[in-house]
Amino acid sequence: MKVANLLPYLLLSLFVTLGAEAGDLEAGKKIYTGKCARCHKLRDPNKYDEAAWDKWMGKMNKKAKLTDEQSQQLAEYIQTLRTPK
Repeated sequence: MKVANLLPYLLLSLFVTLGAEAGDLEAGKKIYTGKCARCHKLRDPNKYDEAAWDKWMGKMNKKAKLTDEQSQQLAEYIQTLRTPK
C-alpha cells in the first residue's frame, strides 16, 4: 500500500488523539478546580521541584481517592501549568 493512501487514516488518527488529549486536559482541570480546591487552596506547581511535586501528588491522589485515569488526567493538566526551567 502506498503512503499516500495511508495519509487520510494517519490524519484521522492524529485528530482523534488530539481530541482525546483535549478532553483529558479538561477533565484534569475539573478535578484540579473541583476536588483539589474543595479541601485546600490550590498550590503553584512551579514552586516545587518535580520529585517533591510527584511525592505530594501521590499522597493527594490517595486522599482524594482518584482512579488511575483521573490521576493521569490531573497530572497532564498540572503539567500545562508548569513553566519550563
